[in-house]
Parts: sequence; structure tokens; C-alpha cells
Amino acid sequence: MLALLGAAPLLAVQGGADAATSTKIGLSVVGSSQSSISAATKMFPNAQVGRYFAQNLQTFNSSSLRFFPAGMEIWISWNTSPAQVASGAYDATFATVLQSWNASGRTIKWSWTHEADNPRSHYNSTQIRAGWARLLAIEKKYPNARVKSMSIYEAYMLDPRHPHGDPNSWYVPADILGFDTYVTSNEARAIAYAKSKGKPWSIPETGNKGDAASLAFMKGMVAGWQSYPPVGIAWFSSTNGGFSQPLTALPKTLAYLKSIA
Repeated sequence: MLALLGAAPLLAVQGGADAATSTKIGLSVVGSSQSSISAATKMFPNAQVGRYFAQNLQTFNSSSLRFFPAGMEIWISWNTSPAQVASGAYDATFATVLQSWNASGRTIKWSWTHEADNPRSHYNSTQIRAGWARLLAIEKKYPNARVKSMSIYEAYMLDPRHPHGDPNSWYVPADILGFDTYVTSNEARAIAYAKSKGKPWSIPETGNKGDAASLAFMKGMVAGWQSYPPVGIAWFSSTNGGFSQPLTALPKTLAYLKSIA
């Protein structure tokens, strides 16, 4: 596993130039029930990451954590209102949840306001930074080597045209900088940005369509990060016509991901 802080180590290569062993490989999990989590892990039994989108953080914390395999990292995001978080009204709730995660012994990467930079979210960077500042201050009170913060923005934000405004206006000093990345050129930008901040980085969402195209895309992504590998990636199993397809429809891509996990 990559060190969470400081300079990234060199990529460990096994079985060829496109095989990464220092980056954790996983997938998004649709639904919080035991059956949905079990279905995902049965399909990809050696997945090292389970990416989860929580609607209610407290419900997830008490009922769903135990359903994930013991060795799997859990990457969780949730979207409590920025006004509530920035005001401090959420401080006690988050402190309770964070301490329960610390006590669980699980490895958890947490993120608030997934893809807040997307204009469709109607957030502004000032309120997002204010909310993150409160959450990170709570994290500092309850440090744990297994439980780390991870900002998650769209890698498209880093396009030189600045489609979502100045990327630095969205920056928060989370432990890890996460960028949802569906285009290889954006991967290079994410690497450059993480290096500029002296931070490790991740790909909480990635994917493609069509098995041959997805396999080539994934191999290209792995080749592109060898100088500064992410701490992990999660394939996004879109079922609604998004940028990617579920791994159940991509057997060659799934086999490749299993081979590098």
C-alpha cells in the first residue's frame, strides 16, 4: 500500500509493465444491503476497495460497515448540507461517527460533498472549504492511521480552461486528493496537481464502455500513473447510461482488474 503522506514510492511492477501492485484496486458498491455488497464482492473477490455512496451516514455507520469483507478498504462519501456542516451543527454527529470508525479497526477513507465542484450541485467553493475545515478539525482531534479524509472532485475541474473555476479555490487539505477520472489526459493533470500539493491521490471513480475499450482504457491508466501511483482506484458500475458499465458486462476488464489487485 502506498504511504498516505509524503513522497509516493515507486510503483511495484509484477507480471509486466502494466501490472500495478502498490495501488489498491476495487469497485463501487450499489446499495448498502448485505446482499448487494455480497454480490459485488462475489464478482470481484480480491477487490481491495469498496466505494460506497451513503445517503445517510449514521445508518451506514451502524448497519452496513460489517457487511464489507474484513480486508477491504471502505471509501465512503455523503452529502450533508454545506450550511449545516459549516455552521458547526454537524460537529457532534461527525465526531461520534468518526470515533466509531476509529474503534472498528477498519481502514476507511471518508469524503464529504462528493464532486462538489460540479456546477449541477449548485455549491460554491467558499462554503465547501468552510465545511471541510470543520470536519478536518474534528479529524485532527481523533487521529487514526486507518481512517483518513479524502476530498473527491471531478478531474475535469483541472482542465486548463477551468470549467469549474480555479481548482485552487476548491482545494482542501484532506489527507488524500481524490479525482474522479474517466479520461486519460485528466489523469495526468490529477498527478501533476497532487504533486504540486505534495499529497497522495486517488481515483474514486473511473470506467468506460465496451469490454475491449474498457480494457485498453484501464491498461492506459495504469501505464500513465507509474511515476506517481494513486493510493487506489474504484471502477464505477454505472447502471444508468453514464460514462461506464458494470464490470458484470466487461469480463476481460474484470479479469485484468483481478490480475492487478
